[in-house]
Amino acid sequence: MRERQILVVAQRLFASNGYEATGIVDIARAAGVTRPVVYKHFESKEAIYLAVLREARRELMVELTRAIAIDAAPVDQIRAATDAYFRYVERNQPAWEILFGGGAAVAGPAAAEAARLRAATIQFIAAQIRRLAPTTDDMMCEALAHALSGCAEQLAQWWRHNPHLNRDQIVDYHMRFTWPGLAALTP
Repeated sequence: MRERQILVVAQRLFASNGYEATGIVDIARAAGVTRPVVYKHFESKEAIYLAVLREARRELMVELTRAIAIDAAPVDQIRAATDAYFRYVERNQPAWEILFGGGAAVAGPAAAEAARLRAATIQFIAAQIRRLAPTTDDMMCEALAHALSGCAEQLAQWWRHNPHLNRDQIVDYHMRFTWPGLAALTP
């Protein structure tokens, strides 16, 4: 219970203040606990950040996996996954900020873990492309996975500056840009 409370508060603080500007004292104060209580659950600020990062990525992957698993035409599967991503952006701003925004700017082992998690997501996307377009070579699948991920990330950043647009519009923009290239690969 306390561990979860600390993680929720830490996610919010890391997202709004950044990693460097957030300290254990800040996390403890915001969680309504003492520093020893925080240290009982986590050995360091970096350990808290890594737990927040892993949980945010896990939640995103659950949403993407669920969306892409629908029994539908490839275009509908891609649209469902795209919608799941932007729904995650819409509903989980602090988590998204940790994964892709300014809260992601860390160094050392936390940066290495962030890169590893990002690479795992790219491999997941590449596997989905390979599944939908089985004759596409691995390099093309990996390149397209990077392109899709980058496009979605940048579009999400842009959307944050244009909040008057709704999620359906953003999903449509992404699909209009990405689907023609993917459609050319599908049987």
